[in-house]
Amino acid sequence: MSIAVSAVVRTPVCVRLPQACLAVCALLAACPLSGCWPAVGSSMQLVGAYAWSLPLAVASAAGGLLLLVICCRPATACRLDISPVGQVRLAVYLDSTARDSAAPAAVPASIALPSQSSLCRLLPGTTLWPALLVLRLMDGQGRRCSVLVQRGAYGCPAFRALAVACRVLAARQEPDGEKK
Repeated sequence: MSIAVSAVVRTPVCVRLPQACLAVCALLAACPLSGCWPAVGSSMQLVGAYAWSLPLAVASAAGGLLLLVICCRPATACRLDISPVGQVRLAVYLDSTARDSAAPAAVPASIALPSQSSLCRLLPGTTLWPALLVLRLMDGQGRRCSVLVQRGAYGCPAFRALAVACRVLAARQEPDGEKK
């Protein structure tokens, strides 16, 4: 049985949607935290226990805006290739148009992801659920990254083949003493 598979993977919706909801909640929480709401039944402003609320409101609004900006930028695509002998390669595309071309763009040195030319291996802690794969990878230089792969309409089209290949790789990497 050959475990060769090649798949283009994007950040799944199951991660991006809760991030966007958390960003909106942080922005909405900034208003009551600011202490600028009038007290019930009068036009006085809230004081006293809310002395620290203005810095917290600013922090909440800034965090919400930052998270919203992160969520709204285009998802970075990566190509995960598993060879028939079990070698894993990860190529990261810098923009959304590069995934259609044959050669991925080079990864900048500031991003701590494995480059396209390095072989990766699965680390312990890789999680293989029926609907979501959390692949922890490390290249030969010791750089680590996590790749999330979601099944479904908005996920990876080659999810099933990728899940089977990852399960075979995980079984091959397991030491003989730990097999059950």
